Amino acid sequence: MADVGLPAKRSEPLFRQLMPRCRLSSPYDNMLAVVMNSHQPVQNLRDQLRETSIRLGDTKTENERLRYLYNSNESSSLTALRKSLAVAEQDVRKKQEEMEELRSQLVNQDDEQQVAAVQPRLITMLRVQLNAIAHISKLRIFEPNLNIGEDVEELLQLLGKVNDGDLQELQKILEDTTVLYDQISRGIIIRSLSDSWTMTEAVENEAFVYDDEEDTKEDSEWQAEMTAIQSRNDQSLTTVKASFEEMLEEQRSGFQEEMEQLRKEHQKELDEEKAATRLALEAVRRAHEEELKQATTRKLCGEKDRDASRQNAMLEQMRGELTTLSAAYSAKCVENAQLDERLSALMEQRAREGDSDDIQRLKRDLCLRDSQVAELQRRISAYERRGGDSSIVVSDIRFHSNPVISIVENVPEYLAEDVRRSLAVPVSERRKFFETIAEYSTPF
Repeated sequence: MADVGLPAKRSEPLFRQLMPRCRLSSPYDNMLAVVMNSHQPVQNLRDQLRETSIRLGDTKTENERLRYLYNSNESSSLTALRKSLAVAEQDVRKKQEEMEELRSQLVNQDDEQQVAAVQPRLITMLRVQLNAIAHISKLRIFEPNLNIGEDVEELLQLLGKVNDGDLQELQKILEDTTVLYDQISRGIIIRSLSDSWTMTEAVENEAFVYDDEEDTKEDSEWQAEMTAIQSRNDQSLTTVKASFEEMLEEQRSGFQEEMEQLRKEHQKELDEEKAATRLALEAVRRAHEEELKQATTRKLCGEKDRDASRQNAMLEQMRGELTTLSAAYSAKCVENAQLDERLSALMEQRAREGDSDDIQRLKRDLCLRDSQVAELQRRISAYERRGGDSSIVVSDIRFHSNPVISIVENVPEYLAEDVRRSLAVPVSERRKFFETIAEYSTPF
């Protein structure tokens, strides 16, 4: 607002020299900030409430100071001003009660509901304050160059044009109203002592003459009254501060309880989600294991069928080979018996002849043949274990020949190689082998 501003620098009024400096301000100029920032942390709310209590104390101190000054004058204009200030003080107290009610409502309302509930009351408060300023401005107690009537009219017009929810405009009007109060506090003219004597001379028939003793008594009474007022103000400020601290503590405890409850609920939901996820994963794992088991079972069944067919074919082949070996072994046993008889006759003859060299050679041959027989028996036992019991068919087809027996399909390579290596033996070697078996099969 262009016309609202501080007046030019001039001499201090008398009442500002007598009393301590104090700023007159409305106790509601921080209310709008509280409404706009109600969602901020509790610490911001505490600072705003503390500032509001300080402003309230300043307002009370200023009112008491003005009451003290105006009670010492009998001017009609000052009397009217005193009445106006008393009315304004009552309005301030009413608005203070409304502010406390609004603050209690702010705790339980949302931001939009708070704005809707506070804005009409703020507008009413501002309109009352501006009307009070306009009424005071009509009194002839200000400096000539101080003209606040136009500013008041402009603010009233702006207040009438405020839209719903326009808190920025309300804050600006509230700040301008505070500036007007400051101008009023600085622009009040207190009649000097010479002016008071002039007025006394004009109405000397109606004036009272006080001696020094009465003046001293009156001064002491005023001092006592000021002390009592100061003590009441201190008590009121202490009560307001205690109430604010108690309210902040309740809000803090409620906020902590709500945070703890939300944390517990969140932890509970998280645990439930973890449990549900764990159950789902367990079900998926079991289903996967079941599928793997079924697939493995099908695969093993197929492999077992193929392995069984291969093993049966191999066992049949080994049974045939064992049958052939058993027949050849039986034939050679008979031949070995004959050879043993001849060997016994020769050994007896040699013994009679005392040919010790031949006996040693025969012993070495016997040891060699014993090892060969043991190896042959081991191989026969191995074939018997592989092929199981089988009937013996006498058929000697391997003694005078070297047949190649075909290997069945799907036989492991190491078994096929072992069989081929055992069969690929010359006829002369096989003859010597069976002769050795026959020699060591017959007792001496």
